[in-house]
Amino acid sequence: MCIMKRILFVLVALFIVSQAVSQPGQSYTLYTLSQYAPSAVQCTQPNQYRILENLTLLPNDTLIIESSVVSVTVDNGVTLTFKGMLLVEERNQVLLIQGDSTQNNHFEMRFEDAPQSILSAVHVQYCNHITLINSDIKFVFCEFDQFSGHVISFMNCNPVIQNCSFHDNQACAVQSAINADGCPKILNNTFYNNVLANANTPQINLGPGTTDTIKIIGNLIRGVASNMSGGIGIMNISNPNVTKVLLKDNMISNNRYGYTQNGCNISSEIYNNDFWYNNLEVNPNNGGSGISIYGSDITCAAKLRHNLITGNLWGITAISYHHLDMGTADDPGYNVLYNNGNGGVEYELYNNAISNIDAVGNYWGCDNATDAEAVIFHQVDNPSYGLVNYQPIYVLEPEITGFDLLVDMNPGLEVVGDMYGEITDSDSILFYVGCVIPVLSNVYPTITKPLGVTITPSEIEAQTFLDSYGNVIDVPYTVTTPHQSTRTYVVHVNISGAVPDNVLTKINLTPNPVTQGFFTLDNPTEEVLSWQIFTSAGQCVMNGNAQPGVNRIATRTLKSGSYLVYIQKDNVFVTKKLIVR
Repeated sequence: MCIMKRILFVLVALFIVSQAVSQPGQSYTLYTLSQYAPSAVQCTQPNQYRILENLTLLPNDTLIIESSVVSVTVDNGVTLTFKGMLLVEERNQVLLIQGDSTQNNHFEMRFEDAPQSILSAVHVQYCNHITLINSDIKFVFCEFDQFSGHVISFMNCNPVIQNCSFHDNQACAVQSAINADGCPKILNNTFYNNVLANANTPQINLGPGTTDTIKIIGNLIRGVASNMSGGIGIMNISNPNVTKVLLKDNMISNNRYGYTQNGCNISSEIYNNDFWYNNLEVNPNNGGSGISIYGSDITCAAKLRHNLITGNLWGITAISYHHLDMGTADDPGYNVLYNNGNGGVEYELYNNAISNIDAVGNYWGCDNATDAEAVIFHQVDNPSYGLVNYQPIYVLEPEITGFDLLVDMNPGLEVVGDMYGEITDSDSILFYVGCVIPVLSNVYPTITKPLGVTITPSEIEAQTFLDSYGNVIDVPYTVTTPHQSTRTYVVHVNISGAVPDNVLTKINLTPNPVTQGFFTLDNPTEEVLSWQIFTSAGQCVMNGNAQPGVNRIATRTLKSGSYLVYIQKDNVFVTKKLIVR
């Protein structure tokens, strides 16, 4: 091993140890490394580098990959070990870190007892693994594909993985060991077509947590190619600490199963998720649940609220022991379950355990308790199992609760002033516009509706509110529940320029643009108003209530950009544009 003076890395090679000693606390770039150690790091073209030998970043040192660097190619079998900080500068173009695919892959990246490194806008491909040990690393806007094994594995640390993409990898995307603690934050990522080796593992495969909470929020997790690949798995076999899980606002579809937790000392909150068509398991006895709670004792606990579960081989399965809360009289579940089943039989909830289940206030694909009983398997069907307390049920209504045209969703829509929709008891939606709209054809309305109902025309289908002569026309929308109850609304657009008296139009957001981490919403009414902040893609990122008078709302969690703020009072609302810098 040769340890070079003032060099960031220890070059692992068959050399005699020199008398030079590294001086910690230094910052280096790939360019300086290529000057000091050309046999290990080479500049192959301007802003493109190649790493030919194993490298180790020393503690307290920093490697800065400058914004001008566009690619780093790593030779087959090379391991990059970071005990100091790896910092990728903010950039306008993605940094590509790749193995040499002509050498049949792959390299390794390891972070060991490293301070918090930040990888932003990095595309890593043709790698074996990225391993984190006692290293809280943050990955933001990164892409990972063509890995020969699991992508990110960690132990005894709490990585943040946000706005990233994992696809076309041979094993799972994120993994921790069953004997290692960690509470990752997995936020707003896309997981697609991983576990291509078809091993029995989920795309997110986690062991026990720490005193913090594992947060899996706002992700798209989709399978397709591997019929053995699950969505999310949480396992705690023997760790005495409670593993806390928040699973919220995820879309989990086309996997062998959606979500499973197994073992003991797990407490999960499962809110506002969609579990669609997790039915790739060919044998229903081996999987296919939207949600599966498999406990070794009743400390395997889960609380479910406002989830949509459809098209799976089983809706929810509860196995062995558990404490499953799907809704109580004081806190109804409002979970929507329908069209889950196998072998020609519908199974929305299968209680294969001695534990009872509270499941009050859920929708079971029907409008009466008798039909609900037929799709719930419990003590009534087998006296050795626990009882499901499911009454009263929640009956889904065919209704529209909000209608809007968002400027950011319709680039051709030019509006000066406020616009809002008003839903009447006569199945009409009056949509007011405070000015003339030059374009009302091929627009995409944003329609708010109960979980589980469908709308024709679809809310993702372009709509035209003008006839061939340019006159405004009424458009009907038919809402249908899974039990085939329907209702038709007619949308009437008022573009006369006359806005009905709406006190909400007087609301101002100041300062705008926001530059100091907060803005003020002055509520001129004597009532509490609700507000939501949406990205240009229509994703709700913040919400709350505005009390009468001045309300200060912090924006430090928002990235710079353009947002829409919905402010609502009863069925009347306005939309305000907000700029965050």
